[in-house]
Amino acid sequence: MRQVPLLPNEPRVLDWPREQALTERHLLPHLAALELFCLALRASLDGPLSQAQSAKLGKPYPLGQCLEISQAVEQCLTQLAQMTVNGPAAQGHAALLGFMRAGGTVRQVWGDLRGEYFQNAFMVGTLYVDVSNDTVFSHKPKVEILPFSEARFAPVEDFWHFIKVARNYWQAEVYPNIILPSLAPYFPLLVATPGASIRLEAASNYMFALARRDGFRASAAVLDGLLMGDELFQLLSRCLAGSTLDKAVDAVQGKAAALHLCNQYRSHEPAMTTEHCTDLINRMGQANQLLQSLTLSTA
Repeated sequence: MRQVPLLPNEPRVLDWPREQALTERHLLPHLAALELFCLALRASLDGPLSQAQSAKLGKPYPLGQCLEISQAVEQCLTQLAQMTVNGPAAQGHAALLGFMRAGGTVRQVWGDLRGEYFQNAFMVGTLYVDVSNDTVFSHKPKVEILPFSEARFAPVEDFWHFIKVARNYWQAEVYPNIILPSLAPYFPLLVATPGASIRLEAASNYMFALARRDGFRASAAVLDGLLMGDELFQLLSRCLAGSTLDKAVDAVQGKAAALHLCNQYRSHEPAMTTEHCTDLINRMGQANQLLQSLTLSTA
């Protein structure tokens, strides 16, 4: 059977028999030491990361910073062979290095953890390795290592799946992006989180690729299925006034234009050149910057 290519940061094992064999040979005998090595990495990173961003969305480090921690660890892993590690963690370092040199896969991944929240973690062979396990509840251990089959860590299937987790995790209100229809195929949602601004979503490499993979059907489904009242539409329109962004004149026209583009791009999507991708990201960033002043309480 033809293997479906991985999306960026997708939590899925492509070659389970091979990865399991390498995991059993190199990692399972040294799990305690591997955890100590991961804890040593966190100990080396917590100071610089907390200084760089002492709080996020009003919450003190490390809360809400699973991406920042995971990216910092990922950068460390690119220098794994050059590291000098002493003490009990050295065995974990050696085991991980041996696993990678034997061809084992280590990838930073993102997905739905137990249906409760979005999480950034690592796929290490057939292990789920979370080096930011304390970023939702700070009293939890900093590192968690489990067999991936037991972790209940799943890829986000579509935008409805994203909405379900966002409502549960962020207590968010979610609306269709019918105000900026030219961005809607790629960023079909407006997410309003209590105490934070309204923003276009989903601005991750995974969700961007997911929207494109099925010909924007997932985007069209939420644009057609979600509702936005005229009062909120006008509020958003005023917030974006004066920008160069291509705004819809009203909710009816915006929804029709957004769905039309989803259908059009299904067979005639603009070439995903560096320039086009940069333009999309820049326009999304400009919109989110303008929407920062608009919070759920005012919406």
